[in-house]
Amino acid sequence: MITEDSKDFIRSIARCMDVIKAFDAENVEMSPADVATRTNLTRATARRILLTLAALGYVVSDGKWFRLAPRILDLGYSYLSAMQVSQVIQPIINKAGKKAGETCVMSVMDGLDVISIAHSLIDRYDRVSFYPGTHMPAFVSAAGRVTLANQTEEYVDAYFAEVKMKCFTPSTITTKAVLKKELDHVRQQGYASVDGELEQGLYTVAVPIYTDTKIPVAAVSFGGNVARINDSNIEKKYLPELFKVAERIGQLLPNNHSFF
Repeated sequence: MITEDSKDFIRSIARCMDVIKAFDAENVEMSPADVATRTNLTRATARRILLTLAALGYVVSDGKWFRLAPRILDLGYSYLSAMQVSQVIQPIINKAGKKAGETCVMSVMDGLDVISIAHSLIDRYDRVSFYPGTHMPAFVSAAGRVTLANQTEEYVDAYFAEVKMKCFTPSTITTKAVLKKELDHVRQQGYASVDGELEQGLYTVAVPIYTDTKIPVAAVSFGGNVARINDSNIEKKYLPELFKVAERIGQLLPNNHSFF
């Protein structure tokens, strides 16, 4: 392992990572001077790094203040996808799916979407496939909504500033005002459910996955035909198992780690 004094140590990368890590729940939006203070960098260096991150899409700015953009989640997904999911998380997902008799999926945010990183295999065929790597818009996904609902107001505002809401079915929520009310409801009840908004007849329910952070690092969901899984049976039949799975996976993920 090299040290900071090694000729192979690239200080510019280290400084860039320091700038990214300077943002947190108490410092969502900062000026270059604020970042410089928190990282012990000069103001000029902090400003150049922030502008570079903005050019790459990882930071957004109004010209004075800077904040992390949803694309920063790509870095978190790269980390989680590099874990030995098949050995650590996949058995938990498989067991949950078999017990519920529905597809069980673990998802993380990936830009404006959620991406499936693990899913259970069941004999029944449903029209929507949730194989690992599947992307879907976060605003129309139960996993996406339960993740978004538990972010800071500043993060959600940044998300809405970029998202374009497409209509998939007659049931799809397509206005930001209505979706924000739905996110408030999801936050209060602790889970998200989506009925026929991505595809008619498809019902999904999701709960957040936490480590020791106050914001979710991922989400776990059940999805299937609305004739089998719906508002009338999720609280007794599906949610208890989802919360158990979420707690178990959260215990296996690194502590003090957040993708946000």
